[in-house]
Parts: sequence; structure tokens; C-alpha cells
Amino acid sequence: MTIDDSPWWSLVCTPVLGFAARSQLEDVLYSAGCGGIWDQASSFDQEMVSSELSEQQSLLTAYFPGEMQPFLSQLILQLEIRKLVADRPRLQVVENEDWLDGWRKNFSLTLLTEQTLVVPSWQELPEGETRLEIKIYPGQGFGTGTHETTRLAAMALEKEIESEAGSISVLDVGTGSGILAILAAKRGADRVVALDIDEEALANARENCAHNQVNEQISLVSHPLTRIEESFTLIVANIIAPILLQMAPEFPRLLKSGGRLILSGILVDQIPELTKTYADLGFFLKPTETMNEWVAFVCEKREV
Repeated sequence: MTIDDSPWWSLVCTPVLGFAARSQLEDVLYSAGCGGIWDQASSFDQEMVSSELSEQQSLLTAYFPGEMQPFLSQLILQLEIRKLVADRPRLQVVENEDWLDGWRKNFSLTLLTEQTLVVPSWQELPEGETRLEIKIYPGQGFGTGTHETTRLAAMALEKEIESEAGSISVLDVGTGSGILAILAAKRGADRVVALDIDEEALANARENCAHNQVNEQISLVSHPLTRIEESFTLIVANIIAPILLQMAPEFPRLLKSGGRLILSGILVDQIPELTKTYADLGFFLKPTETMNEWVAFVCEKREV
């Protein structure tokens, strides 16, 4: 994330209740050029206390670079028309130094899995903490460990790596911040390929790989999935369900014999269509954990 001398603007809103709407709101904000989001419901302490907090009408703050200011009134109107906010969002100018300080203050230690913590790159683990740490600088890439889809994918990935006895190769499709690729590398994968078509996301992922000293284990690529020619022990794809449906035909050829595919980013009401599509391609889908309205699957390719 680049911080220059021009002011930033914060758009503060109250999302309507419901996880699908909240996720859609974040997608719209990022698509409009948002440089970062702070979700008041996603602090480390809150996640430890209750899984119901995302049903609260807590504030969400999105940060936009100064040159976006003329377009933000139109964005607010779109949010209201699409009924993604509970009341009218408010705008205020934020000086860059304040923006960065506020971002750092609000992005805190996050529980990714029972064994792994996400730590802001400018912080150290608390004294005596022994769980694995993944250092993340939040940028344009999705994935700071607070969203249910990232946590579901991480839990499944950790479990699948632990169950592997031999050499492990991992493909992370839609890597975003690189958090899942970094987790795979730190949990023992011998080779990790992290793919994202967003160059800004890849820049953020590259920075995070450096923070975690896993540059040698992770190859970052921006070309389409169709151009990947090697096969992998594990594939993880934490993307929205419509994209998972589009990508489905590519996955059988990318998995090694006995390999597994982890799918996350799926709402409960999207399960039937996704299950049928992947079953028709020869996959057996096993649901893993669910979090609120989200579910992840581990898919095994049926042998013929």
C-alpha cells in the first residue's frame, strides 16, 4: 500500500445485518478503489469471545486515496440503492499519518486457526506465545485472517498438510495477501505456487512473503489458471462461488493422483450448484467446518 503526501478519505458505514450482505459490501468497496477496510467486528479479542459478533451492526471503515474524493458521493448513493448499509455513510478527510496510525491501531493480532496467529508486520508476538505466527502488512490483497472464508480455508489447509506423509506441493488460487500460501510454506510444504491476476495484490503478497522469510518456497505468478501446467498435492481456492464454478474444469488436471482440493468462499445457499458442478467433474466433496453462513469443502478426485 502506497502512502504519499495527499490526504486520504474515510467512508464510515453501518453494514446491514447478514454475512452475505456484509461480504458484498466489502467487495463493492474494494472494487471502487478502497485501499483498506477496518471492520470493527473483527478484532482478536472479539473472535475469541463469540462467533456471533458479525451479526451485530458494528461500524465498517473504508479508506480511499484523495483523488477518489469526487466519486465517493456517487459510491454512497450506490450503497444505499443496493441496500448494503443500514444508514447513510459519512465521509471525512484523514491525513496520511493519521490514516496509517489508525490502520495499525485497528489491525491487531488475529486468530487464524487454533495453532496459528496473524500478526501485523510491525508487531511482535506477546511474550510466551508459542503458536505459529504469520506476519501480514494489510494492503490491496484480500486476507488478514479475520474473514470467515480465510479462516475456513486455513483450517482445512493446515489439517491436510498435517495428514501428508511425503513431499507436498501447494497451489494457492487467488492468493490475495498471500496468507494461505505463507501458511502452507510455514507448515512444511516443499513448493508453493501463489496465483493472482491482480498485480497490486501480488505486490502485497510479495511483501508479506519477505516479512515471513518464505520467498524461496513461494513462486508468485499472475498468469491465468489455464497456463499452469504442473500438478499439485493440494490446491486451495478461497474465492467467491461464481468464480469457483468457472474454474472448476481446470482443477482435475492440476491435482496429482490422491491430491485434494480445498474450496472456500461459499455461502450455504450456494452449496447445491457447486456440489453438482464438482461432482460431475469426478470430485467427492466433504464439507469441513462452517462459520455462520460460510462453508468450505475438501474435494477428492474419484479414481476411475
